[in-house]
Parts: sequence; structure tokens; C-alpha cells
Amino acid sequence: MKFFLNIFLIVFILFISGCSSKKLTIKALYPSKIENEKIYTIRVERFYRDDVNQTVALANKIANKIIDNKKIFQLRDSDFGTDAILSGEVLNSSLDTQVYYRTEIDYSRCRFYRYDEKNRTRECIEYHIRHIPCEKREYNVTTNIKLIKPITNIVIFSKTYDKSSFDNMCFDHRPYYPIYADSRDKFRVNSQIADDIANNILDDISPHYVYYDIEIIEELDKDTLVFSKEQEKRFERIVELIVNRNLNLARTELEKLDAEFNGKSFEVVYNLALINEAYNQLQIANQLYNEAKALTLDIKYLDLANYGISRTSRNLEEKIKAKSQLP
Repeated sequence: MKFFLNIFLIVFILFISGCSSKKLTIKALYPSKIENEKIYTIRVERFYRDDVNQTVALANKIANKIIDNKKIFQLRDSDFGTDAILSGEVLNSSLDTQVYYRTEIDYSRCRFYRYDEKNRTRECIEYHIRHIPCEKREYNVTTNIKLIKPITNIVIFSKTYDKSSFDNMCFDHRPYYPIYADSRDKFRVNSQIADDIANNILDDISPHYVYYDIEIIEELDKDTLVFSKEQEKRFERIVELIVNRNLNLARTELEKLDAEFNGKSFEVVYNLALINEAYNQLQIANQLYNEAKALTLDIKYLDLANYGISRTSRNLEEKIKAKSQLP
């Protein structure tokens, strides 16, 4: 039975792996959430109750924020010439634990034996059960920030960020002391959570990139297009070029195929749109997605094309807003 279960699991994993589609990661420039203010110079005040290096993590990220090889912010030590003051408070930094026990058969210790008097042998019929203490740990950090205009003290942005991390720890080979709180472990994990929160804060107050994993069309459709074996192989090689981000060569080869198919292949036009989107040429990509949409009646392909159209339209609007916020 166990043998057949293992075979089933292997086949299932291979099936899932074979069905997973290839994707291309693209990025789109998005604006900050502070729409009516241009924030280039910031003074960062030390956060209240900061025992997780939240202030330092955020100040470092602000000082090193770069888009298109340009620094977005300058840190200031005084309010003179400062566009905004960033203050905050670490509302919570905690570690909560729940104790439970995992059972395990200890084959090194036998509780009961069966004796064979004739052969003078014994066989274990019941082993000891070990009860291993374990902990479910929940680490949490909650941080509130305010971005304030100097002099007027007008709040231009405020938000509370809450993040948690979970872990299971079992004490198989070392003593367990439930009253002992590992403060060093709490500081290490919660400081990392605070660093993640700093990334979220920076995305809210600064232009930033958003990343998408977009499906690549991997095969030509023989039901809607006549093509040769050679053209099919070329298309497969192009897909591998896209996966490996050799996009210049992939675009050149796709354009050749597009000419050979007289612009009638959904798969070719869609992948061309995807490559142009990866190059941030959103208007061209949007046009190509629209052209691809007109070439198919397949529901899945129509969904991909419509998503491409709406995505590039939205991302073009967001890009324009973001560009206006850059120094």
C-alpha cells in the first residue's frame, strides 16, 4: 500500500510540474499615496517605543531609495528646507507562544515484551511513547507613522502597519523551559518584521515598482493556424528565450514569425505584447494586446488579452503619475 501511495505522489508532483505555465516577471512604476504633495526632503524623528530598530531601518531605506538611477529623497537634520517630518510609534512588538505536545514512538525503549519460552527469545509488542514539547510562536509588530508638514503641522499621510510571522519549534534534543522567554530570538525576528514594514512604508510614501508574473503562451495552436514543423520549433525556442529574459532576440524572432503568419497568430502577437510590456513600452503593448484579442475566440486567450489590455492601461496611468512625483 505504501509503495502505491509513493508512486501516486510522484506521478501527482510530475503532473503538477508539467501543468505549470511559464511566466515572465515584469515591473510597473507606481506613484506614492501622497498625491498632492512633492516630498523630496524628509526629517525622520526617532519613533516612540522603538525597540526593534524601526527608525533606523526606515531612515536607511529612505536615504537609499533610487529609481532610474536617481535618489528620491534627502534626509535632513532640521526642519529648515524640509518638505515633511516623519514620526511614528511602535504600538506593539510581541511574541506569543502556545505550547503543545507532539507524540513519537521511541523504538529504543520497550514497554512490554512477548516471550517465546521455547526459543528463549523476546519480541517487543509495545514501545514507549515520547511526548515532545513544542511551541507555536507568533511574532508581531505594529507601527503607526505620520508624515507632517513642518511649521503648519498638517498631517499629509498617516497609516498603521501590522505584520506577523509564525514559527513552530519542537524541543526534541534539548531541555524545554516554558517560563523562559527567548528575548534575543524575539528581537531578531521582530526587527526583521520591522524591516519589512519599512519597505511597505516606503512604497506608500514614494514612487515604487510593482511586479507581475505574466503567463507566456508556449505553443502555437494547430486548430486555428497552419504552420510548419520548423516554425513550431522556432516558436518553442523563442519561448525559452523569453523565459531566460533574452528579450531582444526573442522580439526579433517573433517579429519574423509575425510577418510569416501575416499577423494572424494570437500566440505570436500576445508574446510580442508581453515583451513590449516588459520593456515598459506600455502603449505599444496595449495596442498589441488589442490586436491579439481580435485573433481568438478561445475563452482563456480572451481572458489573457483582456487582462493585458486593462493592466497596461492602468499601469500607463500610474506611470504618468509616478513620473510627476520624481525629482
